[in-house]
Amino acid sequence: MKTVRSFAVAAAALVLSSASLSAQAVPSATEVLAKYVAAIGGKDAIMKITSLKQTSTMQVPAVGLTAEVEAYQAAPNKMATKSTIPGVGEMLQGTNGVVAWDANPMQGPRLLADKELAQTLEGADFYGNMLYPVDRFSKLENLGVADFNGEKSYKIKLVRKDSGRETTQYFSVATGLIVGAETVQESQMGTMQVSSTLSDYKEFGGVKFPTKTEVNMGANKLIMTITNVVINGAPAAAFEIPDAVKPLIKK
Repeated sequence: MKTVRSFAVAAAALVLSSASLSAQAVPSATEVLAKYVAAIGGKDAIMKITSLKQTSTMQVPAVGLTAEVEAYQAAPNKMATKSTIPGVGEMLQGTNGVVAWDANPMQGPRLLADKELAQTLEGADFYGNMLYPVDRFSKLENLGVADFNGEKSYKIKLVRKDSGRETTQYFSVATGLIVGAETVQESQMGTMQVSSTLSDYKEFGGVKFPTKTEVNMGANKLIMTITNVVINGAPAAAFEIPDAVKPLIKK
């Protein structure tokens, strides 16, 4: 009986020891983010980039829609996209770092405000979205290891300091790259849960970018495939306020 008891105690000690080691092995959120920065090319390579021009194809399989998309980004916080949809026309979205807009043939032009404006400005945070500086966040937490589409990943909770917006991102344990994200998206129609899967990383200008993104919004799926990235290729004119939007700005 004593032998059995001793074995049980030893086994329990081994289990507790293993659990302790496993807990210690899980890196902090900041360590996971640092590994990501290194995995895509490192801070020095990223800081050599001051703007981007991306050409993409957007597909919405459920309705058979395909669109060509040109996206521009520039430091510190400028962004503009032009989506050309056959039979519909051009859809424009962007920010010059101060005001943000949305213009499309169906609803006309409008200025973004409140949560939509904050969301757009955060999305345009050029280095913030590649380098994850801790001063952009009020909370960074590693929620542990989780499976994301079959990929063993660290589940990281991020809360933006300015807006309080919460995002959960999944970083591959093996590669350090982002493989997925979950968040709440603000739109003219209200809020919606959005889940994204990122894959097919390719190197442009010494930095890796995911060239395929699948976005799920309820029953709708959107697939973005990047066909080309031009490093430091965004002209200043790309971020000018569209003519259709200018009359909406109060002097």
